[in-house]
Amino acid sequence: MRTESSPFRFARVGFLLLAWLFSASVALQVFLAGLALFVDSSNWSSHMSFARYFSFLPLLMAVLARTARLPSRLIWRCIGLFGMILGLFLTAIFSSRIGGLAALHPVIALLLFWVSLDIIRSKKQQAQ
Repeated sequence: MRTESSPFRFARVGFLLLAWLFSASVALQVFLAGLALFVDSSNWSSHMSFARYFSFLPLLMAVLARTARLPSRLIWRCIGLFGMILGLFLTAIFSSRIGGLAALHPVIALLLFWVSLDIIRSKKQQAQ
């Protein structure tokens, strides 16, 4: 049986909790976009402001992954999530200037959700 010191265990549990929180936040963000598109356009403000609350989570996940001594592949994937978030912000901010490239916004959101779930799956497999 493998025993871990408390800081490593705390970092691993924290990483997994943040990964789940991030995935749920992305799903909620897509839901808010759907509300704005299909119910009431006044929901765009919720969609825009909510992203600011969870956009930093991948960076915290990367720090916890490093602290927990998780594989560097997971750390880089967390940094990649943050890069995708920057891509989301850029496609939203410059949508009127980049034309058809703005359509990458929802595609990046799908990738964000998929990669975040894949990180959770990878972490769970590593724990076994």
